[in-house]
Formats: sequence, C-alpha cells, structure tokens
Amino acid sequence: MRDLNRRLLMLVALLLFPAPALAQPAAKGPVKVFLLAGQSNMQGYGHIRTLDWLGEDPQHGKLLQKLKKADGSYAERPDVWIYSKSGGTVRKGNLTVGYGVSKDNIGPELMFGQVMGDALENQVLLIKTAWGGRSLAVNFRPPSAGALPLANYPENQRKGLEESIQNGKLKVGDEYQQMVQEVRDVLANLKEHFPAYDGQGAELAGFVWFQGWNDMINKDFTAEYAKNLEHLIRDLRRDLKQPKLPVVVAQMGVGGAKLSANVVAFRKAQEAGAAIPEFKGNVALVDTAPCWDEKAQALLDEGYKGNKWLNQDLQDRFSKMGSQPPYHYLGSAKVHCLMGQALGEAMKGLCQPTK
Repeated sequence: MRDLNRRLLMLVALLLFPAPALAQPAAKGPVKVFLLAGQSNMQGYGHIRTLDWLGEDPQHGKLLQKLKKADGSYAERPDVWIYSKSGGTVRKGNLTVGYGVSKDNIGPELMFGQVMGDALENQVLLIKTAWGGRSLAVNFRPPSAGALPLANYPENQRKGLEESIQNGKLKVGDEYQQMVQEVRDVLANLKEHFPAYDGQGAELAGFVWFQGWNDMINKDFTAEYAKNLEHLIRDLRRDLKQPKLPVVVAQMGVGGAKLSANVVAFRKAQEAGAAIPEFKGNVALVDTAPCWDEKAQALLDEGYKGNKWLNQDLQDRFSKMGSQPPYHYLGSAKVHCLMGQALGEAMKGLCQPTK
C-alpha cells in the first residue's frame, strides 16, 4: 500500500510539474571554408606508403593515430570536407588520404584539415587549387600587380614570354583568376558537391599560400616577389569580399637546416611581403624548414649519386621515408603532415576558433 501511494504521488508530481525539455545542441553555424592554393608542393607529393614513417617519430608519432585506424585503414573526417582541383583533376569528399597530386599522395591539406576540424565546432571545408610549375610573377600574377615588367627581364626570357603570350600558350594571371572562380563556383553549389550540406551557409575563413619554387629559381621573379605577394593578399581579399581574411604563407624550407643561397634570398622576399604593417595580426608566415626530414636527406646524400642509387639497401631505406627529390619535400608524407600541422596551428591562431 505504501509503494502504491508513493507511485501515485510521483505520477501527480510529474503531471503538475513536468520535467523540462532537454536542451537541443547549439547550431554549429556556417561552414568554415579555407582556401589552399599554390604550386606542386601544395598539390602534395607525399606518398602514402611513407605515412607510417611519421608514426616512428618520437615527438610527432602520435599524429598518425588521427590518420590511420587500428586495422591499418585510413581514417575519414565527415566534419571536414575537401574539394581539390589539382592540375585539372577534381576530387571531393570527406578528408582522408589521396587528395595530393594523385590518389596515392597527400599534401599539407591532410593535417591542416585535422587541426581545423579539431579547433572548430563548425563543419569545415577545404578548397584546394594547385598547379605544378607555376610562378607568382606570371601565372598567379594578381591584377593589381599590373603588366609584366618585360623590359626588366633578360632578352631571352622576355622574348620567350612575349612569344608565349602572343601565340596564346600563356595568359598572365590565369591561375589567379581560376583560383578565385573555383572558390565562387564551389560555394555557389555546395549542395551539389557535398550532399550532407544542410543549408547552414558558408563563410570564407582563411587562405593558405604554399608556392615559390618557380619564382625562387628566377632572380628577377625573386626580386619582385615581396610586392607580388602583397598584391596577391590584397586582391584576393577584395575579389572574395573578405577584407581581413586570415592568410597563412608557407615559407620555403627545402633543405631544412642547410638552406641554399637561392632559398635564403627567396625566404627574405617572403618575409618582406608578409611583414608590412597593414598585415599585422591577420597574416602569418610559417617556416617549413623545421619540418624537413634530416634522416631521409642523409640517405639521399649517402646513396643517390649520378641520378641513381648506389645499392638496393639504401634505396629501400629511403623508400620507407620518401619518394621524390628534395624540391618536392622529399615526397615525404611525414614532412607534408608536419607542414600541414604547422600551417593549421598558425591559422588557428589567426582565426581565434570557438573550441
């Protein structure tokens, strides 16, 4: 009888004072969109067969746990989408391996997306546009940089450029225009590209620029790089209507601690272009040299002579670490991941994420 009375009292209490409804999770807000652009090292030549080498790094090995499951398969992040147009080939979907120069490669996007996905409550979208062998002086030339200063170039270079322009093989600034148009097209058709998009809107949240080899190997292009980088940042902000768009520039680090004279000169140009007062607090320069794999480089130095390997053992040991010459950052997935991590941390600092 006592139990029955207790149940009746509880029922009356529930009827008179119903439990409050559980709070619904807050909306995540608009999709946060990051544009990743540049030339071959933004395309990404880190071969996936070298990814396990990252796991053996005593400091950064734990990063591999984000990229591979316990069964050895590659992890996907449904909260981070990627649209990649590399050399004309479009690939899109949840972030995982295979968005480098081919489905067997990665670039900095893989760990950059991990960092931003962890930092933000919002859905994240990476739009990657990259072409190998392109210069900022010519191919990515931003509109406000004006016409090519052909009169300043050596005669053979000037004639070659003039001929290519006249016969239609070269359109100055074409990659800049394609980059901008790609962003506009993707954002205008989000549902088509990513069916999981539910209409929450999208916001361009940052720009990562990883480019420079073709300007570095040309002293005239190096000489104007700082100004062209300023123009690139200003023009992109104007054309995409984001006047304070956070920008992260990857500073060339080919060679690691042993930087060539050309690389050092080019790094100074990058520093100058990113360091003007107007960009303070919304442009960051990230040194990629600390991401270099000195062990892989040592194997190259020891065993690769005259465009061939001296013995199979050295080649096999290097193949575990890298797959390309130094100018492609050794084709090392480890190096590309560490660069992506560094670029992501810099962007996180500029964006002041909500998580």
